[in-house]
Amino acid sequence: MSINGYPVDAPRQFYRWRNYQVAYYTAGAGSPILLIHSINAAASSFEMRRPFAALRSDHQVFALDFLGFGGSDHPRRAYNADDYIDLIGDFARDVVGKGATVIASSLGAAYTIRAAARHPGLFGPLTLICPTGIRNLAQPQRRGWSYEVLAGPLGDLIFRALASRPSIAYFLRTQSYYDPSVVDDHLIEGFYRAAYQAGAKWAPICFLTGLLNCDVREAFAQLHQPILLVWGRYADLTPLRSADAFLARNPCARLAVVDKARLSVQDERPAEFMHLVKEFLAANRSQSV
Repeated sequence: MSINGYPVDAPRQFYRWRNYQVAYYTAGAGSPILLIHSINAAASSFEMRRPFAALRSDHQVFALDFLGFGGSDHPRRAYNADDYIDLIGDFARDVVGKGATVIASSLGAAYTIRAAARHPGLFGPLTLICPTGIRNLAQPQRRGWSYEVLAGPLGDLIFRALASRPSIAYFLRTQSYYDPSVVDDHLIEGFYRAAYQAGAKWAPICFLTGLLNCDVREAFAQLHQPILLVWGRYADLTPLRSADAFLARNPCARLAVVDKARLSVQDERPAEFMHLVKEFLAANRSQSV
């Protein structure tokens, strides 16, 4: 966690959305950039702390915790992709402002794609880190027996196991980061704190049962703003070959591959990632606020 106990080095604020409190963090001044985290059992804006710190000197940066994750409310409900698509659009309109650049990761990137297609002109250039929604996590599932099982006592046990420090460490070392030695106690604790709170299981069990899957095939083809796809060469859950399907659907997109990285490119290779982002933003300055 940051030195103040928050996932990024800024005070927690709240956006009132559909009678829930959604946490966000902001710092800096200048053209706005919105940071969107991925979805997993321990997800929060903590994974965006390095871009947040690197960009705040030249931009006003916003980092959002999705409903059900991080410092936001964790209501018991069946979440779906439209919840987060709507949240991104509403937060951008009400808080961030029109034309904001977005940096989004994995399934959070899929929601961003759909939000941008739904609200033409609301968002500026998009940087998408290992996005899903075409070949991976593309088919939403209906609420069924698997959700009901996980909503009960067995789900409590499963979630506690997934959100334990050993399980988080294993996931980070085998799927998120290329170099397992970077997964130290500080990193594990940052993810653990996001998961270890009342109601933290409800959104992740929707992810585990496929309710949060999001199809972006049509939406991605509709986008007209510049798009940078950033892929870790060794990402396994969302492999590099998935990038071809995105590039084939939209001529506005280009691909940058980062060596010695998996899913958490922005955190494991921060200097390379920020060089790519700043170069991309400079080249497309006229299309951002």
